[in-house]
Amino acid sequence: MTITDAVRLSSLPAQSAVSLWDLSSPAWVVPPTMTCGQLDARLRGGGGEAHSSVVVRDPRDGRTGSVQRTRFERAMSGPFGFGRALLHRRSVTAVTVFDEPVLPPSATLGDALATIFDRPEERRYDDLVLRRGDAWRRLPVTAVLEAAASRMAWHASRDPLTGLANRAAFFSHLEHLVTAARGAGDARIGVVYVDLDRLKAVNDSLGHALGDALIRSVAERLRAASRPGDVVARLGGDEFAVACRLTETTPGGARRALEDIATRHLEAVRAPDPDLDDAARSSASVGAALSGPVDGAVRVDALVREADTAMYAAKQAGGDRVSGVHALGLVPEQAGGFARALRRGEVVLHHQPIVDARTGRVLSAEALVRWQHPRAGLLGADRVLRAAREEGLSVELDRYVLRRALEQHARWRGVPGAPGLVNVNVSPTGLASPTFAEGVLGLLRDTGTDPGELRLELPETASLAAVRSAAPQLQRLAGEGVALVVDDMGAGASSLRHLSAFPVQGLKIDRSFVAGMLDRDGDRAVVELLVNLGAGLGLRVTAEGVETAEQARELRDLGVDALQGFHIARPAPAAELFG
Repeated sequence: MTITDAVRLSSLPAQSAVSLWDLSSPAWVVPPTMTCGQLDARLRGGGGEAHSSVVVRDPRDGRTGSVQRTRFERAMSGPFGFGRALLHRRSVTAVTVFDEPVLPPSATLGDALATIFDRPEERRYDDLVLRRGDAWRRLPVTAVLEAAASRMAWHASRDPLTGLANRAAFFSHLEHLVTAARGAGDARIGVVYVDLDRLKAVNDSLGHALGDALIRSVAERLRAASRPGDVVARLGGDEFAVACRLTETTPGGARRALEDIATRHLEAVRAPDPDLDDAARSSASVGAALSGPVDGAVRVDALVREADTAMYAAKQAGGDRVSGVHALGLVPEQAGGFARALRRGEVVLHHQPIVDARTGRVLSAEALVRWQHPRAGLLGADRVLRAAREEGLSVELDRYVLRRALEQHARWRGVPGAPGLVNVNVSPTGLASPTFAEGVLGLLRDTGTDPGELRLELPETASLAAVRSAAPQLQRLAGEGVALVVDDMGAGASSLRHLSAFPVQGLKIDRSFVAGMLDRDGDRAVVELLVNLGAGLGLRVTAEGVETAEQARELRDLGVDALQGFHIARPAPAAELFG
C-alpha cells in the first residue's frame, strides 16, 4: 500500500477546510533561458530574499520544475569553491528538478501529504508547487505538516458525532478551569453529569440513525444552554458533562448556582426539537458535584466521579430529574508534599508490557509512575506529573523514575518471559535540562544497562523549539544506542515536526485514535497514515490503548509492529508481571 492509499486526512472532520492555496505564497517564476549566474545574482542581491524555491517554467514544451534555494546555493559554492565558475553560464535547467507534480488549488491536505511521501527522501522537504491559471505559488512542506498536525489534534480532542469535546479533552479543560480559578479566593468548580434516559429504547425501536440524530440534537441544546466559558463534552454513549467555574462567594450560593445550571441543562434536553420524530425524544438523569474553594489541589477525577454518582441517584429515582448537588470536600496538599513523597518512597512504578503484534512475544515494558498517597490512595500519572510541576521537581522525578526502571530491568535480566527492553517517559522540563544526556548515560552505567536496551519516550507536548534545543543531547544518546520514540503521536500539533527535528527510531499512535478506529473512518485514516508514515521513515510503530481483540487484529492487518493496552495487560507492580 502506498502513502496515497493511506492518507485520507481530507475525510477528517474539522472546524474549517484547509486551503492549500491560502497556506502558500506567490512563487517566483523564471524562464529556462535564465542562467545560474543570473539567478545567483538575483538571490544574493536581494531580489529573491523571501523565496525558498524558484519555479522554472518552459513555455515551449509546458514543462515545469523547481529549484530549491538551499540546494542551489550549495551547488554554486561547489567543491573547493569552484561551483560558480562551473555553473555561471549554464541554464538554470541544469539545477532544476522537472516533472514534479503541480497541484491544483482544489488539492486536499491528503493530496499534499501523498505527494510529499511519494518523493525520494532527499527531496521530501522541497517546496510544493501550486497553479491556478497563470498564478503560481509555492507551498513549504512545513506548512503542510503543521496543518496536518493541527487537524489531527483537533480531531483527537473532539467527539466526531457531535463536535463537542471528548472525554480526554473534557478532563484537560477541567484542569485548565482549576488552574484559572486557583488563587481567586472562593472560586469553585462544578461538574454537571447528564445521562439520557431513552437512548437505548430509541436505538432499539427506531434504529441507530435516529439515535444518532437524538445525540446530535441534545448536544446542540446543551451547548446553547451553557454559559460563556463553560465546557460541554460528550463522554461517550449517552453521557454528557458540563464543567463550569463558579464565583459565588459562599458555599450555599455556589450550590444554588450549580443547581440552576443543572436544571437549565435538564430543561434543554426536555425541550422539543421540531426536526426530531416525537418517538425519538428523551428525558435525562442529571447529577452535579461541587468542589471546595480552589486554593489547593483539586482532584478532577474525583469531582467527575462524584457528579456521576449523583446522576446515578437521579436515574435510580426514576430519571427525568436533577439529584441534589454533591459537595466534594477537597483538602489542599501541604506545601512540599511531593518532595516528601519522593523521599519516603511513596512514588512507585507500575509496568505495562509491549508485545510484538504478530507473535505476542513481550518486547518491552513501559514504566508508569504512580503515587501511593497515604490519604488518597493510589494516584495516577497525571496527578504525579502535576505535583512535580507545581513543586519544580520534574527533572528530579525523571531521574527517579529512570533509575528505578533501569534497576527493575536489571533484576528481570534472565527471568523467562521478561522483556529485553524498557520504555521510560521524559518530561518536557527534563528534556530541556542541560545535563539530560549525561544524566541518562550515567544511570545506564550505574545500573549496568546496555544503552540499546533503553527506549526513551519523548513528549509530543514539547514545543518544537524545546526539541530543537535538545537535539545535540538527543543526537548523543542516539549515537550511544539509546532508542528515541515520539509518544502520543497525532494527539497534538507538534509531533509531525518532531520527526524531522531529532533522530527518531519509533512512534506510538495515541490511544484516542485506536479507541475509535473500528467505528470512525477519520480515526482509522489517522492510524493508517501513521503506520504508513512510520514504514516510509523506517520507524517502529506501536499502538497504545489496545483494549479489544478486534482492535488488535485490525492493527496487525494494518502493519503495526507492537501493541500495548489493557487487552494485552494492565499496568501492574513488577512482582505481579514477571517476578
